[in-house]
Amino acid sequence: MPHNLDQFPNLAAAFLAMAKSHPLKPVYKYGKISDSDYHSGKDAHLIERSWVAVTYSEVQARVEQLSRYLASCGVKRGDRVAIISNSRGEWLEADMAILLLGGIVVSVYQSLPAHDVGYILFDAQCRVVLAENSEQLEKIEHLRENPCAIPATEERPASSEQLSFDKVIVFEETPKREGVISLKDALREGENLPAAEAADTSREDLASLVYTSGTTGPPKGVMQTHGNHLSNVRQAYQAGLYDDSTSLMLVLPLAHSFAKLMGYIGFLTGATLRFPAVASRSSSRLAPLSVSRDLHECGAQLFPLVPRLLEKMKEGIQQRALGSGLEALLLRAALKSAEAVYHARQEKRKVPILSGLIFRLTGFLRDKIKRKIFGPEFRYIVSGGAKLPETVAVFFDSLGIEILEGYGLTETCVATNVNRLRNKKIGTVGPLLASDIELKLASDGEILFRGPNIAKGYYNRPSATAAAWDADGWFHTGDLGQIDRDGFLSITGRKKEIIVTAGGKKIAPEAIEQRFKAISFISQIVLIGEARPYCVAVITLNKEGAAVAGSVSDPDALIERLRSESQLARAIWAEFEKVNADLASFETVKKVLIVKDEFTVENGFLTPTFKIKRAVVQKRFEDALENLYLTKFEKQVFVEE
Repeated sequence: MPHNLDQFPNLAAAFLAMAKSHPLKPVYKYGKISDSDYHSGKDAHLIERSWVAVTYSEVQARVEQLSRYLASCGVKRGDRVAIISNSRGEWLEADMAILLLGGIVVSVYQSLPAHDVGYILFDAQCRVVLAENSEQLEKIEHLRENPCAIPATEERPASSEQLSFDKVIVFEETPKREGVISLKDALREGENLPAAEAADTSREDLASLVYTSGTTGPPKGVMQTHGNHLSNVRQAYQAGLYDDSTSLMLVLPLAHSFAKLMGYIGFLTGATLRFPAVASRSSSRLAPLSVSRDLHECGAQLFPLVPRLLEKMKEGIQQRALGSGLEALLLRAALKSAEAVYHARQEKRKVPILSGLIFRLTGFLRDKIKRKIFGPEFRYIVSGGAKLPETVAVFFDSLGIEILEGYGLTETCVATNVNRLRNKKIGTVGPLLASDIELKLASDGEILFRGPNIAKGYYNRPSATAAAWDADGWFHTGDLGQIDRDGFLSITGRKKEIIVTAGGKKIAPEAIEQRFKAISFISQIVLIGEARPYCVAVITLNKEGAAVAGSVSDPDALIERLRSESQLARAIWAEFEKVNADLASFETVKKVLIVKDEFTVENGFLTPTFKIKRAVVQKRFEDALENLYLTKFEKQVFVEE
């Protein structure tokens, strides 16, 4: 299997070499739901699915057929072609077909609203789009029929633009529309067209534009080259993240560079991919119960996940331990003993006798949890995309569920650091992936990288590029970090998110937020305090914590009780005070605002990679926050009106 990917001039050449050498080897497997089951009206998670293997020869045939059709639509070297879809085999096949022609793939999150999609398609000047289904097609049709507001950048004033497209190719069948064709029909037409000549693309040529979701301002298109991607796949192999026998489950959207790296590992090496079943043929919305079933059934060993999904899994396990039956009682005992044994071992002290006995007796339950979530072949999770809360890492580690936290950015294409099996430190993102990645800290602690995986800059944004890439080729991440004596990197905060209080004290909010997330009832937390006399927190609640904090079934019920029960509010505040006790006085949270709705991508509080948009939270709750600062200290816990 070709692991020296430095020998190939471009991504398509590396894929074709694999296809030629191993035509019958599976590239990926996917969960297949029959046509009749789609029409049965059942929820996807209740429907049986078979796992279908797709070989290199089959993928190569589709890639070449689609490339011929795209060439007939006028796609040529240097053209930008967009893909708007959930993760599925067709996504990467389309990606490879575009690359074969020398085109540039523009990745668009399927969760973005039409106006955000419009900005990306305008900025990248995409004339051809591949869309997953009718939900995504409706966005394209909306953009065709309505002017799109284009926000200003450093080089361009705000404007209103009417977008048009030469061709839209839809993965699923949709009603016939002008300029729209199904993927099935495009492949059929491509089969009868003359072969498209493979472009003479070099490692320095652009392969993809990935628009950073950004917590503020319009997204920036990161220019990733063929060499960037090929280098990072090779670096991940050198780090021991995968080998030729590894199977990887892709539930993260392929518009996410972390997922794209894993996708290329599957398409360019001996490793194989797993894709979840398509829960709906008309919508790209995530179906959590269906995905949960696929995680269990897919037979994968490696699961690339983001911290927010792991937080939800932790909450789900803890929720099941809250019942009154025997199973819940045993689960509570298993979780409590696992935590006690874990901390005793970490602190190199004797394990309490009772905890040790329960730990041994409930070993079968820990194994059952692991198998129930990830299936019998599970080996480990790679966590990336955001900082993993230590409480989440410890929770899974105590259950024997291995998580390797890593680090990387779209601009570093993508991974730079990762913990290793049998060599990890919880709370860090591990050592460098490979020796050809350079890392250093600036005088203010900012993390800088240089290497063959570092992207070229931001598309059509020379000012932003010059601000992030210096004259010596170092990319300035904007993240703050520390490196220990063993070379393990820890992320300590975000340079632009440093809070400066009215008293001039500087606070890194992420590190403090992570401490407060150890409180059982907190689901999400945002620290506020810029130019203010002290810090306050905006939080959302989780079900497990609501039951513990207020003996109620859900966060809504707890909020209603908080409106009238001062004793409950004092109990909640007492949990904050426990954390405050270990903080510097200027870092402590003085008041709390509990809001009703979870922060999600759909309601605009999260980026597509599940990072909280701090500025959006501050703006949305501006009046309530002002009230916190105006109210005297007789009251510390407030509830959104």
